[in-house]
Amino acid sequence: MSNKIVLISTVFVLIFLVGCSEKEVKVPLEEVGMVGIMAFDYIDEDTTKLTVAIPQYSPEAQRNTQIFSVKTDLVSKGIVKIEKLSDKKVILNQLRVVLINEEYARKGKVQKVIQNLYRDAEVGNKVLIAVVNGNGEDLLKGEYLDKPNINFYLNDLLLPSINTAFNPNTNIHDFIYTLTNPVFDPIIPIIEKVDDKIEIKGVALFKNKNMFESITPSEALIIQALQGKKKLAPLPLDLNKGNGKEVVMLDLIESKVKVKSNKNHDSPKLTITLNVKGTLSEYKGKREHELNTPKSIAILEDDIDKQLSKDIEDFLDKLKGLKIDPIGLSENFRMYYKGEWNKKLTEKTIAKLIVDVHVKTAIISTGTLK
Repeated sequence: MSNKIVLISTVFVLIFLVGCSEKEVKVPLEEVGMVGIMAFDYIDEDTTKLTVAIPQYSPEAQRNTQIFSVKTDLVSKGIVKIEKLSDKKVILNQLRVVLINEEYARKGKVQKVIQNLYRDAEVGNKVLIAVVNGNGEDLLKGEYLDKPNINFYLNDLLLPSINTAFNPNTNIHDFIYTLTNPVFDPIIPIIEKVDDKIEIKGVALFKNKNMFESITPSEALIIQALQGKKKLAPLPLDLNKGNGKEVVMLDLIESKVKVKSNKNHDSPKLTITLNVKGTLSEYKGKREHELNTPKSIAILEDDIDKQLSKDIEDFLDKLKGLKIDPIGLSENFRMYYKGEWNKKLTEKTIAKLIVDVHVKTAIISTGTLK
């Protein structure tokens, strides 16, 4: 009988404690501020400006988004300051985008912020990251007439789409993975406020935790092609093959890449074969009236092969000079290396890398020619 009494008492106490704990953590929805975007702007080595965008779902709210900015040295301390301004319990469960201004990124502060968020159980791994060309606070406070909600606007802009496929769509998991992976250097899209729009302007290359250089959307598209992405964004090409000024736009592109290594990191060499298939959606040049026969299309395909091969080789030469590997080409040598691979070996390999590029283009149909 005594054992039954003890058991019943124990169950009663547990139920009572659980009931109490639920009452303690329960917060009314109208008293919660769910941060959708966080922006970090560099002030000095010890101080950061933290700006957050909190959607307002109340029909009585005069604005659909609240913007708060504070100066802080720690992310958690900044959140506490924002709670005092908003008079709400600020949570990060609905965080979707993190913005880092370019100066902050070049000072090597990104790693600390992203690692802090990565370790936070409230924050999901798919939170997107972007570098802001300018000031993150100004971008969040900007007026975008046809995009009244900045939270949805930025999230949709940075998600993959056919027209922004060059964008690496980097989330905090991707960033931490490439930062700690010895055969990759991180890349993050760059955005900028232009009049009443936000545009993706290019991609930031990181080296040793700092933003080191930026590249164009066309160069970023090469990264995705050489990484084996099967469907690519529309590809514009300026042809320089003795026919005057010619501009070609390939659309609905399917690609397949094959990389062959000589397996020698001391004298590294790669043979890259890229097969591209797509629609000639637009052409501008003096051959526009000639592109109506299989022979003329074959000649154009050959010119595209040569130009695209040159563009890829020029871009890889640029990476070689920077000693940066955002593509992961050094993995083709690491897998044959006996010992522990590190970032230094990646730098040395890329700096000495010789690449032989072969492109084969197939135009499956033609669009508007002018």
